[in-house]
Amino acid sequence: MANMCYNYVTCVGRTADINRLKKTLHNGIEHARVHLEATDLNVELQEGAFFDIWIGEHTPTTLQFSYESKWCPNLLDLAAVCKKHSVSAVSEYNECGVMLYGTAYISPIGEVVNREVSSEFLDLIEYNEETGLYEYDGIEYETEGDIIEEHYDNWRFLNGFDY
Repeated sequence: MANMCYNYVTCVGRTADINRLKKTLHNGIEHARVHLEATDLNVELQEGAFFDIWIGEHTPTTLQFSYESKWCPNLLDLAAVCKKHSVSAVSEYNECGVMLYGTAYISPIGEVVNREVSSEFLDLIEYNEETGLYEYDGIEYETEGDIIEEHYDNWRFLNGFDY
């Protein structure tokens, strides 16, 4: 079985567009339930399907949802969904098995800006098997995500990394 990438998405758009997207997601969830397979969310897939969609919080102009994709984020497919529904999105993703972390920004016309966490930074994180904790710069953390959130932007700045 493939490693799964976890994708956490927040979409922003007009109320009618968010409602259409919510309906598309519900249809995708129903398709997966009935057919016991992933869904394409009615776009031409380029990178893979959407697995285990879960709809989270929403307002009239925002919608949060999460899903899984195989191996890595399927950003081109998500961009096609955003373009079809005229919404923008921020997608945070991670695939811990290969230490793949990042945030992608998607415009309502389907343009993608991907900000993947540098492997040079990830190499500085160590897992302590005795404590079950991750270590960075001599400090222990429960997750790699906590380290990335707290230290990555500063590390990138200090080391001259630009996206």
